[in-house]
Order: sequence, then structure tokens, then C-alpha cells
Amino acid sequence: MVVRRATGVVETRELTERPEPAPPAVEEAAAPTAPEAVAAAEPAAPIRPHLRPPEEPQPEDGSFADMLAASEKHEVPVRRVRVGEKVTGTIFQLGADTAFVSLGGRSEAMIELRELKDEEGILRLGVGDTIEAYVLEAGARGTLLTRTLSKGSASLAMLAEARTSGLPVEGLVLAVNKGGFEVAVGEARAFVPMSQMDLRFVDKPDQFIGERLKFRVTELRERKVVLSRRALLEEEQKALAAETRANLDVGKVLRGRVTAVREFGAFVDLGGIEGLVPVAEMSHARVGRPSDVCKVGDEVEVEVLRIEPPQPTSPDKAKHKERITLSMRARQEDPWEAAAAAIHDGDRLSGKVVRLQPFGAFVELRPGVDGLIHISALSDRRIAHPRDAVSVGEEVTVQVEKIDTAEKRVGLRLVRDGEVVGTASPAPAEHSDAAEKPTATRAAPTPRPKVGDVVTGQVDRIEPYGVFLVFPGGRGLIPASETGTERGTDMRRHYTLGQELKVAILDVDAAGKVRLSIPAAQRMEERAEMEAWKRKQPPGAGGKGFGTLGDLLKGRKL
Repeated sequence: MVVRRATGVVETRELTERPEPAPPAVEEAAAPTAPEAVAAAEPAAPIRPHLRPPEEPQPEDGSFADMLAASEKHEVPVRRVRVGEKVTGTIFQLGADTAFVSLGGRSEAMIELRELKDEEGILRLGVGDTIEAYVLEAGARGTLLTRTLSKGSASLAMLAEARTSGLPVEGLVLAVNKGGFEVAVGEARAFVPMSQMDLRFVDKPDQFIGERLKFRVTELRERKVVLSRRALLEEEQKALAAETRANLDVGKVLRGRVTAVREFGAFVDLGGIEGLVPVAEMSHARVGRPSDVCKVGDEVEVEVLRIEPPQPTSPDKAKHKERITLSMRARQEDPWEAAAAAIHDGDRLSGKVVRLQPFGAFVELRPGVDGLIHISALSDRRIAHPRDAVSVGEEVTVQVEKIDTAEKRVGLRLVRDGEVVGTASPAPAEHSDAAEKPTATRAAPTPRPKVGDVVTGQVDRIEPYGVFLVFPGGRGLIPASETGTERGTDMRRHYTLGQELKVAILDVDAAGKVRLSIPAAQRMEERAEMEAWKRKQPPGAGGKGFGTLGDLLKGRKL
């Protein structure tokens, strides 16, 4: 732009990078030099140069590169990634074979769709989903991601990056050799120690041959590559365990997978955490071998019985692991519910002797329902041990003497040759529907003893406060004060299981609990003997006393 000053000096100023041509009126005004011409031109030229403030002088020479650099100062920089780095991104577009992932800012990457599909080949992820992956390639072709290093993409250089970054690699198990497995990872050959193939001891190594599995690179020296599958499994288990433990509580019902079966029970994986189902909690029925109930890989439903946090076994030893006790039996129907309606006092049933104890023999009447034949009801004579009358596995016929549904106990008596052992004569069978069945014959129930009766029974249980006695028709407690022993006597040392005692029934309360006494039985027997002796005396002998010695010896042969 050209401006004529009043002094006649002409000054030019560059207003923009590419100045516009001056208006014709301005060019024509530059010719006259007279003051009156200048005065006439100034009012007609309202355009004045737009100058920068003095503190920010306009550069003499400006360029497009300068302006571009200045604008880029206000933009988000592109994120630089390196091969092997673990990144998190969001899928923003799906192509035919590739998914495009935003890594934040202006950084983008690609990942093949096959890596986003599950084992069934179904694509489970879509636009907007977040994924974690590793940088497989970063160069002129762009950033390529992978979730597992596999197939032909693996070279020694890539395996080195995988070891540094923790990138999982996929390999094909080729063979089993001494101490481990031979695995092909792309063009490389690797070794997996036997202890690093699974979380537990591998019983059958051949089962992994031909499997394509994921591993972690643990060692890379020259051309020697060592892998570990256990490291990956432990990481997965740790993450899953945290989620499972948050929802774990006593009484919780869960589904799990059997991981191991031992003689004492079965281990069940609840989701990163294992619990033990003891043999006694596997079924209501008697379990001989846990392997008869379940096997490795079975899906089972369990209930949490106990959770024991890690505790030190001693000050100089490490803490034992967390212990979780589970029950399969708690999720099964209780056979006692059906037995309570089908079994009655006096029924005759067939069963199998399942175990012997010093105080009697247990007979399985039906799966999950056992009855006890006390030692006194096994033979008409006194025996030292139940093995003298029956043996484990023997099929026997028994008569139900008493059934206690609340305590889940059935008292039995052995039946031989149609007669109940331990009674003078067999109890007559009642005429009923049950009596007509070959496996269950109703007989007259044994009369219950009453207060004042003297009975003989066997010690069934010993406690510091007294002794429990089982006798024909019932069961009762002999309090320590009614045993006839000194105060403070150790009941366990004074009595033994199966010991035969004669007691008197002192009391039977409303709940059916029976209170017994040994001294009372002795006093009642002494009183009965005295009364019997008095009845044998001749009439009138009661007032003559014993008489003289001659009277006592009279009629006797000396």
C-alpha cells in the first residue's frame, strides 16, 4: 500500500503475506505534488494500515511452515509405541478382516478380527468395546496389535520382545521328552518343563500333544527358548480368585469343577479358589471310595461349610493355606425324610453290616440310613466284641426296636431263625400291610420301661458329667452323682464303652429323657431280696428271733 505524507515522502507497508493491488484511486493520487492535491486526497482514503502492537513486531518475512508449526503447538501429539508394549484401546471401526483401535489422542492401530473371536469363531467384541493387546509391529505400515504371538509371526527377535514385555505366545505341543514338552512357536522350537505345563502334577503328559496353547517366555539364551504355561494360569487364577472370594461365604451354594480325587475326598475349583469335599460330605450313602462318586472334570454343586483363613502351624513354620470345606451331601435329598415315613418300630428289615464298634454293629437299612444293633442284642450269650456274632458285609435280618427321627438313630435287634436274639420268645407280628411284605414285617413293639424298673444295658457314651446307657426299649443318662463313684471321678477311666451295667429308672420327663441310677438299682435289689427272704420264713417266725444255737443246728447233719 502507498501513502503520501504531507511532507511529500512516499512510504510503503506490507500488510499481508501477499499484498492486494492498490486501488486505482490511490495510484492516481500519487502523481500530484501540490499541497492542495494532497489535501484533497486524504479525506478520500479511509484505508489505513493495521499495525501490530509495539511489543509484538510483525516479522518481515513469514512462511506457511512457520504458521503450521505454530498451529501444531495447540494439537494433541501422536502417541509413540514400541514393539512388545502392552496397550489399551477402544474399537472404533470394524472392517472385513481388521478392527481399528484408538489408542488415545491421534494414535490408532489395527488388529485382525480373528484375534477377537472366541473358540467357536464368534466375534464377541464390537465398536465401543475396550481391549488389551500387545504391539506386534510399529512402522510405515502402521501399528499392528496382537493378543497372542503365534504361528509364523514368532522369531527369536519377537520372542525376546515377548520375554521383556510379558507378551503371551501361542505354541503347538509337538512331543513329550525327558522332563518336559517340545513346543513349536512359529519357526522357533521351545521347551516347557513338566512342572510348568499345569497348576497341578501332570499324570498323563500325552494328553497335551497336538494342543495349541498359550505360554509365557521365561528364558531366552542364544537359541534356547524356555516357556511356562503355569505362569499364565496362575495369573488368570489370581484374577478369578479375587472375584470369587468377594462373593464367598459360609452357606453359599456354588458350582465348581472337580480338579483332583483323593482317598480322603475331592478337590473342587470354585473359580480360582479350591475347596475340599471330605468323604463324609460327598453323599448321604456310605462312600467306600471317592472315585465311585465323582471324577476329575465333573461339574458339581456344593455348599460352603467352613472357611479357615491361613494360620501358622508353629512360630517357626510358614502359614498353611486357606482351607475351604465344601459339602455335596448338603445339596442332596436327605434319605431320613423318606425313612421316617417308611420305617416303624417293630418292622423286620434286611440290611448289610457296614462297620463294627466295641459297643455294637451298624447295619445299612437303605442308602444313607444306618441302624445300630447293640452288643447285647447280637447274641443270647454275653460276647466280648460284635465280631463274635457278625462280620462286615454280612446280610442280616433285623427288627426295629426304636427309631428316633430327630436324632436320626435307629435301634435294632438281630433276628436269627425267625427269632429276635436276646428275648425268650419271638415277638408276635402284627397283622398289617407291612407284615405281609417280605422285606418289612411289623412286630409288636418292645414295651417301654417305666419309673421304678431295674434294667440292664451297655455303656454307649461317656461324658465328664455322666454315662449314657442303651437298654432294651430305650436310652438314658446315669448322672455322675448316680454312678456310686466318689466326687471328681474320671468317668472315662472308670467306665468303658460296651460295659454292662444294671440300673434303676429314676425319672422320665415329658421330652422322653430317662434318668438312671446305679445305687438305686442296688438298693432295690437288696430290698427285693429281703422281701423274698421274709416270704420264705414260716408263719410266726418273725417274733421268735434267731433262737439258740441248738435250735439252729437242729435237724442238720453234722
